[in-house]
Amino acid sequence: MKLKKNIRFPLMRNNILRSDLDQIIKYLKKKDPILTNGKKVREFEEKWSKWLGVKYSVFVNSGSSANLLSIAILKTKFPDGGEVIVPPLTWVSDISSVIQNGFKPVFVDIDPHTLAMDTKQVLSKINKNTKCIFLTHVQGFNRLTD
Repeated sequence: MKLKKNIRFPLMRNNILRSDLDQIIKYLKKKDPILTNGKKVREFEEKWSKWLGVKYSVFVNSGSSANLLSIAILKTKFPDGGEVIVPPLTWVSDISSVIQNGFKPVFVDIDPHTLAMDTKQVLSKINKNTKCIFLTHVQGFNRLTD
């Protein structure tokens, strides 16, 4: 495979609007702002659940916590563990959540043009022990290769 020279992957751009920042600052200036599981969080969870068409959803503090929670839920379905297909180019919390819950990470190489997992390699690694494929991304590229 021949790589193009000087391939550049754009970094994520800031997508926080000034008006959003102003609302956060105003909220933080309150006498006793609730920073976790406040009224607005519960309202958003309800709206998000309705939009998804599910009964409940839970917001957490970070992607790492979301990964840990997701794999812990997978553990309730597969208490004896199994294999989880993962990319090698990812956040350490993605892999640690797999290991922490008793699953074996199975690494699949990436496509150097997209930084996403190589689809052919993913398909070749699926077997009777595969419990899920951990789709994650770096710098905004979040799809399997064609």
